[in-house]
Amino acid sequence: MSLDLFVKVAVDVPGLAPLSYKVPNGEEPVVGMRCVVPVGRREMVGMIVEVSQHCEYDPSKVKPYRQLLSEVSPVNDEWLAMTRFAAEYYQHGWGEVAMANLPSFFRAKPRPQYLKSLERLRESKRVKVSVKPDTPPVLNDEQQEAVKAVVDHKGFGPFVLHGVTGSGKTEVYLHIMAEVLSRNPNAQILFLVPEINLTPQLQGRILRRFADRVVVSLHSGLSAGERARSWLAMHECRAQILVGTRMAVFANIPHLDLIIVDEEHDLSYKAGDGIRYSARDLAVKRAHLAKIPIVLGSATPSIESWAKVQSGTYRVLTLRERAIKTAVMPTLELVDPRVDKTHKGLCSRVIKAVEQALSRKEQVIVFLNRRGYAPVLTCPSCGWLSTCPHCSTYSVYHKSNGRLICHHCGWSAPVMHHCPDCGNADLAPVGAGTQRLEETLSQLWPEARILRIDRDTTQRKDSAQKAFDAVHAGEVDILVGTQMVAKGHDFQRVSTVIVLNVDSQLASANPRSQERAFANLMQVSGRAGRAGLSAKILVQTRFGDRPIFDALARQSYEMFADALLKERRNEGAVPFVSQALLMADAPHINQSLEFLQHAAHLGERIAETMPEREIVVFDPIPMALMRVADKERAQLLIEAPSKASLNVFLRQWYRALLEVKTNVHWVVEVDPMDV
Repeated sequence: MSLDLFVKVAVDVPGLAPLSYKVPNGEEPVVGMRCVVPVGRREMVGMIVEVSQHCEYDPSKVKPYRQLLSEVSPVNDEWLAMTRFAAEYYQHGWGEVAMANLPSFFRAKPRPQYLKSLERLRESKRVKVSVKPDTPPVLNDEQQEAVKAVVDHKGFGPFVLHGVTGSGKTEVYLHIMAEVLSRNPNAQILFLVPEINLTPQLQGRILRRFADRVVVSLHSGLSAGERARSWLAMHECRAQILVGTRMAVFANIPHLDLIIVDEEHDLSYKAGDGIRYSARDLAVKRAHLAKIPIVLGSATPSIESWAKVQSGTYRVLTLRERAIKTAVMPTLELVDPRVDKTHKGLCSRVIKAVEQALSRKEQVIVFLNRRGYAPVLTCPSCGWLSTCPHCSTYSVYHKSNGRLICHHCGWSAPVMHHCPDCGNADLAPVGAGTQRLEETLSQLWPEARILRIDRDTTQRKDSAQKAFDAVHAGEVDILVGTQMVAKGHDFQRVSTVIVLNVDSQLASANPRSQERAFANLMQVSGRAGRAGLSAKILVQTRFGDRPIFDALARQSYEMFADALLKERRNEGAVPFVSQALLMADAPHINQSLEFLQHAAHLGERIAETMPEREIVVFDPIPMALMRVADKERAQLLIEAPSKASLNVFLRQWYRALLEVKTNVHWVVEVDPMDV
């Protein structure tokens, strides 16, 4: 009987199951270690997921691995189980998930200076607190009840912390964290936020509250070395609190005792490329595997989470009042531009409201979820439009740098001086983006201090934090911005919020548009009146009779969500069904559709073998934005009555698709957000 040892190693190759390798004599590999292995003609770093004395292949033909990487301790079983679940649920190879979501330092073959580099990563980079620690405020009764419910819960428990904007959800998080850390000195906490620009503010607040703890962050704005340092600090238990965006859900945290997902409804938690996972959903699964509580916080929970609250799967903790007693909820005013004619895009009531706020030395937010100067440039003479040469959409006019930029593929070109079709020199912008709005406001109020915050103004490192610091310091009178200004910021001097161009979202055919519009409106309106100032939100809209505004006027998410769930149930739509989307792109749409038609036939044959034939395979169709970056795209929707039945179907279908020989690029997205 052979005493040889064998390992199975997960490597980052699409659709590939873990590969078998022989263990060199004298070595003692452990599950969760990394090793260098031969894969075809390449050498790759993979993750050991099984160690055994048995091998399903002829042992004499099994190659040994090249090198065992034991300088870092193995990842734990919970991390391996979570990545395996993600691979199976989102239809990828285990190695694709496990290895692709390690920091690049730990998935690359060791170089000569590897050990020295590793030691540098281990050097303490603890952030020093330059201000005195916070004194925790006394919580109100609702906040105390929420804290008690979470900290008294044993084992896995999913909680939805549903509080109106300004109700003190962050303070509830901090008190829960304090209780968890006091009860277990070795406890570690994962705190997810949707966007990078929210990370410094929150991390600073946590540092002031937990001055004796090590707090690290993990997001795409960090360098590769900074990411590796934060990951390793949590992995080796030298840090207790990790604040990060969706990538942080894949950090290895040996003593994970609590997960918090702030603004859990936010679309940023869903990856838009690669492995299209939902960090919120994986966080819930991770809490289940670790047998710990998870808190999903939002003033506007996702419709999926609210459905689970209604079914009793999740427990809701409600904060009905703003945390500061003097804080007031904003009143809603709807302004119809068909009745109140606009001047430079603003109705007279809107202009008057801004003037009144400025006269009182209060701050104003003008919310327009469209960056750039104008959505399109046109020629009034011949009707030419500034289309992107690579996409079936328009290139956006950015006046500040004199360029046309496509927000989908990144194509950019200088603005031409004459119409390329007829030679007319009088090209005109159509519509307004944040750049043009900033210019308009400067013309109307030349003495006002105006600041624009969007993706264009915050590209440099720390620029977003500096901009928000200026607002908090009272150095800004009018803040112009996109979604970046709508959530998570505790502005003390804002009394008036103006919302423009919400009609484009309300008129959208996207089935999620109403949900997203309401979330945007609730979130941005919640920036006003947080410190006792009288507060109002003015919305320029032609759709003032929509029920969405009744719920907004009452600041009632429940009213909106319950009506939407009833409608979705009647229609047999998400979250009462489960969906997957197969997307294909090729140089010509016919190639994409031909591949999807073949995929549909494969899917129908598999669906016929399943009990009750409950899988629905829809016809392939071109995507709404068909052409992006010179690729023409189409999609095929799959629908099932449950996630379990969908997953059974997808496992068979995905394997069948991998066998199809095609030059078409394709990807499966489970739980798509735009159908």
